[in-house]
Amino acid sequence: MYERILVPIDGSELAGCSLPYAKRIAKRFNSEVILMIACQPTGYPELPLKAYLQKKAEELHIAGIRISQKLARGDAATKILDFAGKNDISLIIMSTHGSSKASHWPLGSCTSKVLQKVQVPTLLIRPSGEKITASNAEIRRILIGLDGSHFSEAILPYAEGLADETGTEVILLRVVEPVKLPFTAGYVEHEKYEREVTAKAEEEAKKYLQKKREALASKGINASTALLKGHPASTILQYAKENEVSLIAITTHGFSGISKWAYGSVASNIIEGSTKPILLLRPQLPVASR
Repeated sequence: MYERILVPIDGSELAGCSLPYAKRIAKRFNSEVILMIACQPTGYPELPLKAYLQKKAEELHIAGIRISQKLARGDAATKILDFAGKNDISLIIMSTHGSSKASHWPLGSCTSKVLQKVQVPTLLIRPSGEKITASNAEIRRILIGLDGSHFSEAILPYAEGLADETGTEVILLRVVEPVKLPFTAGYVEHEKYEREVTAKAEEEAKKYLQKKREALASKGINASTALLKGHPASTILQYAKENEVSLIAITTHGFSGISKWAYGSVASNIIEGSTKPILLLRPQLPVASR
């Protein structure tokens, strides 16, 4: 599944946080890892970047990883997207390079530009201050956020791939937002009706999760379910924090060109607030028939 993994780095310690995850996943799938550095024509001198790229490539090669190198010249985000689109890349692993105190969007500019347009599954690693090694980059528990749509389910095969035959637990999480209907003057059972509608939504969500859990179990995957009420993004983040989740897997619901942040509001809030690695996928939209 993850035959070719693209890992953009830039010579910084923060960007290097993605390498232990690349190492673990590549060993698991016998993947080829392509390390990429992009040089700005008027930016950092090229020679030190070449030396850094060579050093990291040798480290992975010694660890038994099939490795390639790519030194690109130009805007990093543009080069990453172009290379991924033309070279059958099946996974991108990159650091968010952000600080939650730096701005409302704690992503580096390169990462945010890539996320707006990328069509390849992308694993985002947020540096935490703790040194990341191959041992603590192990993925033991994957939290998959689902909303009942086929769109959200597109992430399932990619999360399954990371969990298959490793003993990793997969948690299917559905968040039901309490129904708040417009108040109708004189309708005395307004609140009762809201509760009934919410209860019905919860029951349908429960059946949905059970069906998806059984499908995973039939493939030998250790799967469980969680059904919670609340705001989707904050509920997912809180659950991940309290349950020692190793990875959050979600799809994006945004559309390129509609807004500056071309991923959905739930996904963007999770990216902004998570200290956990995030596996992110923007599914291809069906082409409308004419």
